[in-house]
Amino acid sequence: MLDAVKDAVVGRAMRLMGDPRISRVMGDPRVMNAAMKAVGFGGTIKAELDRASRLAAGLFGLATQEEVSALRSTVQSLEDNLAMMEARGPAAP
Repeated sequence: MLDAVKDAVVGRAMRLMGDPRISRVMGDPRVMNAAMKAVGFGGTIKAELDRASRLAAGLFGLATQEEVSALRSTVQSLEDNLAMMEARGPAAP
């Protein structure tokens, strides 16, 4: 969802940059400073939402996407090791 909003804003900004009035305003350091803060704000919001979702998942006993991904990787690694051991033949007593 955030990516769609970002794409829409960037598309609109690119169209507006063709206007000389906008180019003149964008040359003002105060405007550029505010724009840079706005861009950083989006990253801050995403980070806070990720942190809150991890906290909520922990409270409800749910796995996060990162935990599921790590588990899948571990299971795949174990399956590969097992397949290699089975290919070697029966283990000596």
